[in-house]
Amino acid sequence: MSEREARRSGYPLTIPDRLLLSEDMKRACRRRDFGEIFRLVNRRAPASYAAIAAAVTKMTSARVGDVIRGDRGIRSVAVMERIADGLGIPGHMLDLPERPWEGTPPPAAAAQNQAYARSSPDGSNEPPSLPATGAIPGLPIVHVDPSKSADADALPEIVLVSVYVDGREQIVPINRRALLGHAIGVALQGSGALRAVNASAEIVSPQPTRPHRLPAGRGEAAIEHFRDMWHTLVRADNLFGPRHALAGVHQQLDMLQGLLEDSRGEHRQELLKLSAQYAESAAWLHEDSMDVSSAETWTSRAMEWAMEAGDEAMLSWTLFRRSQLAARKKNAGQAIGLAQAVQRHERALSRPMKAAAIQQEAQGLALDGDEIACQRKLDEAHEFAAIAESSGDARSGHGDFCTPSYIEIQRANCWLNLSRPDRAVSTFQTALTELPDVYQRDRGFAQARLAMAYVGIQEYEQAAAEAAAVLDMARGSGSGRTLQEAVTAVNALAAASNVPAVRDLLDAVKENAGF
Repeated sequence: MSEREARRSGYPLTIPDRLLLSEDMKRACRRRDFGEIFRLVNRRAPASYAAIAAAVTKMTSARVGDVIRGDRGIRSVAVMERIADGLGIPGHMLDLPERPWEGTPPPAAAAQNQAYARSSPDGSNEPPSLPATGAIPGLPIVHVDPSKSADADALPEIVLVSVYVDGREQIVPINRRALLGHAIGVALQGSGALRAVNASAEIVSPQPTRPHRLPAGRGEAAIEHFRDMWHTLVRADNLFGPRHALAGVHQQLDMLQGLLEDSRGEHRQELLKLSAQYAESAAWLHEDSMDVSSAETWTSRAMEWAMEAGDEAMLSWTLFRRSQLAARKKNAGQAIGLAQAVQRHERALSRPMKAAAIQQEAQGLALDGDEIACQRKLDEAHEFAAIAESSGDARSGHGDFCTPSYIEIQRANCWLNLSRPDRAVSTFQTALTELPDVYQRDRGFAQARLAMAYVGIQEYEQAAAEAAAVLDMARGSGSGRTLQEAVTAVNALAAASNVPAVRDLLDAVKENAGF
């Protein structure tokens, strides 16, 4: 028996030295490839999935299988430490502090172990006391070395972090750019005094070469390209979320701005209209990616270009977008006022655009607590609703997403804002069955709100099921707006952690904090 194995007497599982010291295991540990680590333990220890799960603790055999197949990842430092302790893997092999069963940690190791401790509300390095009811402890902390660009590249698009808001620990989704740019306070939009571990790093993207002048006779072809590409990117957003459309929108915007520098006359007017169209799309995609500051910037840019181009329809649409941003900030008065301003441009509005503006006014009225006026506006919006279609590429013009099912989803949102979760649940359920499949992002957002409505009526198992489905969808799409709503439901569910389905959901969130 080796010294390591002797120290681990009493542990349910210790992988043998011949496996631990094998090149395959060393390689898997260096890469933190836990799927391969589990596979090696399963085949060469040998240990069953159930034995591995029991040794690691707080893990099921099904989850072990998911990790081996690559369906689930391990990003949480806390879970990595449980794996090291459960299987008998020395800390240095996984780039972790020395484990307690390895012996008394030297001063250097103790200092390193402190670095993994969560900062407490009073600013000390001591672990915090247990959080208040409703908080979810155990989320990993993201550590980034600013001098190592690989650390920044390894971060997922959206990271769930634990922060203290007015002395209460909460899970908060943070955009990678905000996390790396010391902008957590901005990303949270004034959620109060925060304490969180973050780091700074710069992400520098090479700027593509801008075209400045098109060869004679190529102007119309270029304009047609930009129009077609915009519809393609809108469809990509509806199907897959902002992660798959934002880079393409910015690429087209960069080319458009280069062409604008040397364009004049009628050709410039067309390029301005297209630039405003792409800028408005960039604003929306940034908002959906939890980058509200960039959303506001691009909305203003779209408004400027639309004004220069004399594009009254786009100018009206930017007012609609500003109303949406105001509603996001719970500014009821501004949301209502801007939505009403859109409706005053009636000659420039298509029927679906008018429907979108009317239902947006209803959103503001719900925030203002005016149930009767809100419901009347939603009924009125139905009179101008877009024809239900499944292409999802906005070829019918602005507001073509504002179909009857979309309006009913917004009605359910209003019921939730009016503190009527019972009405919200039934309305969400009906509207979701009628929503075209192409609007996957809208479906995810509605499911996240449905989860919150289930919490409101204390149907915790259904709430957990909806939240779990939305978290999985948000992981693939990068829709931070949807993730924010799902996390709100998860935080609300923490008070019902005695429900098995809720407990499983909370464990899954802790082990998969990167989205």
